[in-house]
Amino acid sequence: MPPAPRPVGVKIARPAIVGIAGTPPVGGTLFTYGYSWESPAAGAPLHGLSSFLEQTVQKHISVFVMTIEPLERNGSFGLGDTVPGIKLRSGDETRWRPILAVAYSVKVPVASTGFGSGRYDHKVFFAADKGIGHTRFTGNFATTWAGQKDGTYRRQYQPSLSAMTRWRPRWGTVLQAYWSTAGKGYGGFVAAPFLQVNSAFNFFAGGMRNVGPCTTRYGLVAGLNYLHRPHR
Repeated sequence: MPPAPRPVGVKIARPAIVGIAGTPPVGGTLFTYGYSWESPAAGAPLHGLSSFLEQTVQKHISVFVMTIEPLERNGSFGLGDTVPGIKLRSGDETRWRPILAVAYSVKVPVASTGFGSGRYDHKVFFAADKGIGHTRFTGNFATTWAGQKDGTYRRQYQPSLSAMTRWRPRWGTVLQAYWSTAGKGYGGFVAAPFLQVNSAFNFFAGGMRNVGPCTTRYGLVAGLNYLHRPHR
């Protein structure tokens, strides 16, 4: 049997709950593109396309940007917000030490009317990645200062945990569990099988289920991850 391709990792750009502590190699780029469908408890479903780009500019330092566009609800199309940021990570993973990272991002309110709050948000998250056997665990703790209409900011928290398990050399599953204090507070789960096509490319498709007093009950997610490694 040929050796398993080196994993790219699976990042689901939307819902944007879980971050990844690891970064591409210096000069490398991670590109994620995804589709999501969210069915609210009341009202029309929301369809959206999201892209995430992360570039490592120096060892342990990367910059990233996420865009959400276009969005569609009830026959109306619009743009989502753009979120640039910077991430700092620790040294390489060892047998006992995970990869650690801290990141800061700002939500630039460029969304069309009805598809965003129209306010700036500031977010800081801490992440830890560790491989144990065939599973890679990622723990996150994010805090967001969400802009309000009166010019103030409301503090929100988003802890989450994900597990990426490879069951065969080329396929596996990603499971995520998260909680958010936004609104009245709610949590949820994402389950997405993935196929590792080669050492640079995989794609995924799965479902989402929110619990608690949330606006979205069910959802679908699908997309791809591509990791460009610089030539040595």
